[in-house]
Amino acid sequence: MAVSNNPYIPASASPLIDTNVFCYLFDAREPRKSEISKDLIARCFRSECRYSVSVQNLAEFSVVMTEKIVGPTPYALIRQFISDIAQFERWTILQYGVGSVLAAQDLQADYSLHFWDALLVATMKEHGIDTIYSEDNHFKKVPWLKMINPYTDQESSE
Repeated sequence: MAVSNNPYIPASASPLIDTNVFCYLFDAREPRKSEISKDLIARCFRSECRYSVSVQNLAEFSVVMTEKIVGPTPYALIRQFISDIAQFERWTILQYGVGSVLAAQDLQADYSLHFWDALLVATMKEHGIDTIYSEDNHFKKVPWLKMINPYTDQESSE
């Protein structure tokens, strides 16, 4: 789904950026993936496209980058990055509620997903999003969901 340079596409249709893409932005151990992630995210900040992100993605990103990696990223840097996303009009921040949790349980059972991935899929579905940028192939189990791996798929450079 190309959304580049089209202001008429509703924010709810904007592809979702998964947590791993954000993490690679700050990962010097993976220079190729870091560069691809930077280019992808920069497109949004240059107002060339719109993206979506779930509050779940932002929370996971914060935890991974400040607690789970060797050489954690400073809190101030992660906090600023999350604030920049939240304040920029081309990012749609998706919320979820109890209905999402219940739908996630069904998706988990139907497609053998981990609960947190099922919750992300449920949240996307509620917001009319059918495309995710991620390197996690388990999203391919969901028939109506289009997964684009920006590190391998040519389409990600559109």
